[in-house]
Amino acid sequence: MRKLKRSVLMLALLVGILNGHGAFGQSTQLSKSSAESSQGSDTRAIRACNAAVVELNASRRLIGLLEQENALLKNRLETEKDSTARLTELNEARRAEGDALRNLVAAKNETLIAKDTVIANQEKLIESLKVKKSSPWKRLGDVLIGVAAGAVLK
Repeated sequence: MRKLKRSVLMLALLVGILNGHGAFGQSTQLSKSSAESSQGSDTRAIRACNAAVVELNASRRLIGLLEQENALLKNRLETEKDSTARLTELNEARRAEGDALRNLVAAKNETLIAKDTVIANQEKLIESLKVKKSSPWKRLGDVLIGVAAGAVLK
């Protein structure tokens, strides 16, 4: 009996499913043509496609402009790097020139000090020679002694 109840239940379920699909398929309602029913959605799809094309063209144009800008920025960066390198070299050259000038000034000052020292020493020598200046009588005596020594040696 159980088997029979199950079989009847399965049969009723199967008939219900088949009738439901059949009733839907045999509907008396007239369907609209697919062109008529999709006309609004078709226009919207075309508009969406046109908008996508316009957006794609604008994107491509902007991408091209961005690529040009990137190329210009890269060129500017290279120019800035080159300028920085040149300015660094110039700064080093100026620093070396400043060091050389400082060394030159120091050497000049040492030369002036040495010259002043020589002049002072010469002035001292002149003063000492003035003090040691012998009288004409003493010189005459020295000459006579030299003559006498020469006569004796002959």
